[in-house]
Formats: sequence, C-alpha cells, structure tokens
Amino acid sequence: MKLKLGIDTGGSYTDAVLVDCDTGEVVSKAKARTTKENLTIGIEEAIDKLGINNTAGIVLVCLSTTLATNAIVEGKGAKVGLITIDEPKEYNYPVSCKSNIKGKIDVKGCEVFPLNVSEAAAALETMKDEIDTLVISGYASVRNPAYELKTKELSNGILGVPVICAHELTNVLGYYERTITAVLNAKLIPVIKELILATKEVLSVKGIKATLVIIKGDGNCMAGSFAEERPIETVLSGPAASALGGILLSGKQDLIVADMGGTTLDIVPIRNGNIPLDECGATVGGWRTRVKAMHTRSFGLGGDSYMRMNNLGAIDFGPQRVVPLCAAAEKYKNLIWEIESLHLPEDYHIIGRQEADCVALFKRHNIDRKVLTAEENQIIELLTDGAHSMLYLAGQLSKDVDGIDIARLLQMEIIYLISATPTDLLHATGEYVQYDRKISQLAMERLAARKKMAVDEFEAYAENAFTDRICVSLIESLLIEKGITEEKLSEELIRTVFSDDDERCRLIDFDCRFHAPIVGIGAPAKTWLTKAGRKLKCEVIVPQNSEVANAIGTVSGNIRETLEALIRFDCHTKKYIAHLPNRRVTFDSLDEAIGFVERELILYGKAFADKMGVKKYSSDLSKEQIVSEGYCNSESNFVELRLKMAISANAKYICH
Repeated sequence: MKLKLGIDTGGSYTDAVLVDCDTGEVVSKAKARTTKENLTIGIEEAIDKLGINNTAGIVLVCLSTTLATNAIVEGKGAKVGLITIDEPKEYNYPVSCKSNIKGKIDVKGCEVFPLNVSEAAAALETMKDEIDTLVISGYASVRNPAYELKTKELSNGILGVPVICAHELTNVLGYYERTITAVLNAKLIPVIKELILATKEVLSVKGIKATLVIIKGDGNCMAGSFAEERPIETVLSGPAASALGGILLSGKQDLIVADMGGTTLDIVPIRNGNIPLDECGATVGGWRTRVKAMHTRSFGLGGDSYMRMNNLGAIDFGPQRVVPLCAAAEKYKNLIWEIESLHLPEDYHIIGRQEADCVALFKRHNIDRKVLTAEENQIIELLTDGAHSMLYLAGQLSKDVDGIDIARLLQMEIIYLISATPTDLLHATGEYVQYDRKISQLAMERLAARKKMAVDEFEAYAENAFTDRICVSLIESLLIEKGITEEKLSEELIRTVFSDDDERCRLIDFDCRFHAPIVGIGAPAKTWLTKAGRKLKCEVIVPQNSEVANAIGTVSGNIRETLEALIRFDCHTKKYIAHLPNRRVTFDSLDEAIGFVERELILYGKAFADKMGVKKYSSDLSKEQIVSEGYCNSESNFVELRLKMAISANAKYICH
C-alpha cells in the first residue's frame, strides 16, 4: 500500500494522518501538542501515535502550518532592517529600523536620478548588529531592479545578513504592498526554517525517506527548500489545507469553512468546490500583502486565545495566544496552589495583568544575559525551577504585579504566557474536559470577582461573549464576500443589528439567512461553532475527522506556478521594453522582443522546476495584448503585451 503522510503544525496542536494514495481513505490519525520550544517533540509524538508499520510505503510527506500566519498576527519573527529607495511618502512597517535613500527609477524602468551609494552605505552601517535580515525595496523595482541589486551588493559587504529584494517576491506594481510582502517574508524566515529542519530531523530518525512538500496559501505545494527562501508563501497555508480538507470531508460544493484552532478562526466561503483566491494579495494580521493566496478572513479567536478583563470592565479575547492554565498545570502542579493561595490586597486594582497570569521559560537558547536588564535576569532566575504566577513573581521581586515588565522577554520568546482561555472556560463549566479542571475553575472565580458576578453568571456571560465574537466574524466575512469594503464595516454595528440580547429596542429584529452550511474544522469547532450556529439559526456540519482536516487537506495539493513578463512600447525612444523578473531589456521590433521573452520564460520555467525538484511538468504559454486607438505607436495601436508561463506538476514527481 502506498501512503501519503500529512502533517499540520498549528499554534496549539500538531496533527498527522496517513492516507491511502489509491482510495484517499484515512488509515490512521493523531494529535499532539505543538511544542514551540522544540518543534521536533510535538511532530515526533504525532507521528508515533500513527502506528506506522512500514515507512517504505510512504511516498510523499505533505506539511501545512499556521505558524507563519500566527507569527504575523502576534507580531513575532526576525528583527528586520528596511532600506527603501525613493519612497513616495512615510509608511508604517513592522521593522526594527528603516532608512530611505535617494535614487529614482520611473515606472518605465528608466533611471531618472542615480542611486546615492554613499547614503546607502551609511544607512547600512547604522544597522550593524541591530538586525537579523535586511529588506530592500525600490519604488519601481519591478520595472528595473538595478538599484535594489546594487544596494544588496553593498549590504553583503557591510552587514553580511540575509537580504531580500522586494522585486524577487512579486512583479506587480503597488509599492507599499510589495514592501510589506518583503518585510513579512524576512520576519518569517527563522519561523519556517525551524519548522522544516524539525520535520526533516524527525523524518530522518523515523527512517521516512519520502519527499517533503509544503502547502502554500493558495492550496498548491512547494518543495521545502523553496519554502525556506520564500516563507511568505506559507501564509494562510493552514487555512488553505483546512479548506481542502473541508471540501473532502463534507462532500459539499457550496460551504463556509470555519477553521478554529488554538490561535485563529479562519473563514473561507467556497462555491462550486473552488477555493477562492485573492489575486490582489492576502491580508494577514492587518497587513495587505502581494501574496497570491486563498481569499480568507483570519481572526484572533481560538481555543487558546488570551481571555482577560480590560480596563473598561468588559471581557476581551485574543489576538494573543497563551497556553491554557489547565494544560500548563499538567506539568506545573504548583500553579494550582499559587492561583488558589496568592491574592492581591482588596484595595489594589490590577490594570495591565490578570490575577491568573503565569509565565514559564520558553526558548532558553535565546537568553543573552548581556542585553537583559537586571530585573529580566531576576525573572529568569526565578523561573529556572519551573512556571510561576505573576503574583508569585511580584512577591519575590517586592513589586506591584503591574510594575513587572515582561514584554521584551515575551517578544524574544525567552518566556511564554500562561493564562485563562476559552479552553479553560469549557473546563470550568465541564463542557469539555481534557485536563484537571481545578485551576480553570479558580481562574473563572478570579475573573468573576473582577466583574462582580457570581461564578456561574460570569461563565455564561463569557461564553456568550466569545460566541458573539465568532458570530460577528462569520457575518463580517460574508459581508466582505458580498463586496462591502472593510472601511464600511463596524463590529459594533454588526453586533447591534444581529444580537437579540439588546432590550433597549424590541421594535425591530434582523435575521441573516445562510445559503450554505458552516463546516467546522479544528479541535474547538464542535463546541464553539455549534453554539454560534444556534445563535445564527444556520446549519453547522462538523464532519468525521474534522479535528485533523488540515492534515488531510495537505495531501491533496499539487504544484502550480505562473511566471510573467511584460512588453511595453516607449513612445519617446520608439523601442519595445521587455520587463522580466530580474532585468529590463530594450528591442527595436515587437517580434524580436516577443521571441526573446518567450525563450527567457521557458528557461525561467525550467529553472523553477529544477529548484522545486520537479523532473516531469507541463507548461502553457499565454499572451494577453492591450491595444488602444490613437496610441502613439500608430502602426499597430500597441500598448502592452503580457506573457504568462504556467507551470504545473503532480506533487508525486518531486524528487529529493
């Protein structure tokens, strides 16, 4: 029997499945906690639970992940430096440091002002020892990348860190989105590299020699080596796999896939069995990218979302993911005692933290005591014997709990946060119990006291609030699908219109009608999406094997890639300009330009296939010409010609 091994590494759980290549049936399935401090542990545990008897029968290993998406949502990743060239205005980017330098290339690819090399070198010098990766983005680099490449050459001699040029990731105009794409790609390099290395290590130990491929955000797959260079392609990898899994498991062609994991709720409306693609670029964590990925909406709502009371006395969930108290207490039994025994004075009003907040050491290899403050080093010392509550740390440090600054330690992933979550809420009520309930019940008592409610009243309030957030997210996603822009949407308006809890005005009610079922995917889906379905009065399907649907979806991906080039006519020089992925070339005739571009695209296609490890693939060259009456090239009315080379291959043809 030939088998495919599917692995999905999420923020909370790692799922694994064995699927029969011929029948598509699930042979075995397993779940394990994602061990973010050492990913190999969780991956190995999940594979061990599959009970594989014959590793030689595994012909392909397919991997999907939400780690990239989660890292963006939570603002994590590498420290990135950014050099912009001729930036039109000041933009906001998720970078550690940034410099804009002079040098102008217009949208035709012509050099208007020379690159200021000395300014570029000086900017690079200021970034020494401050960044992990550098991004270079020029205003019109997709038309001529010369200035980006020159700055990259300078950086290699000054910084010696990995460099990403924005033109390497997309050839679409749209400076800001292209720059964001490059920055996020740089931030994600260590995240995806760690995952791939961990997966390869486990496969090697288990004697599994099959080729490893990774699902991209558009539902197709790529070789692991390619993903290490372009990790941004794995953004929405997990939701894409869950969409594929949702279609396969539900047997529906029209459906709304709602994938609820530990960190995010990802919603994908599907019609006619086709995964919708956002050709303009996916939006993740509020950042608009140029990554062609599945059209989905990601919300920071999951089983492990941080559950807390805000300064206004209302309950908040996410987007930050924390380790549930009930899960942490399985390892650190002392946390139960600390949450139960340690109290704040009655006249002390906690603001920034929660009374149930706890912390533990995470990635010890990230500790560099030279760059940490004295207090940060004290905290690390206190955590060497295991996890502790923030109230315990406050007592040991003789400080107010709100005065302890753990933000940098969390950002550097030296520690992780443990606190109340929707999973704890379900443990407290008894609706779902996997771990010891006691610490979850204690946490709900503390939160209820802050809200001045009885515990059972608070639990009902919190459950209703979380369900409301899910309902609002579903409605928002479908309104955007109908064409309503984000700017016109208001969570408060949606909540007011569709909530039946408001007694202030009973003169009018609104009902929304769903024309397709919600297909719930993920471990928390059965509980929370069923509750949301009752509120929305819509059909909810939670199919068999839904808890590992992502891993099932990974095994159905194939390789598809489109390479593009553009030929434009320059009215001033009377030349034809070919804009290729890595250069700009001029020609006297259109036929000469077309012939050159076609040959180059064939070579690019072969190089791409070689890089992906594909020896057998199909290619299709298409042309799209734009003409205009009265255009300056009066003989042909030619404006531009876009040539596309589509490469496709079955994943089974990927070689080591």
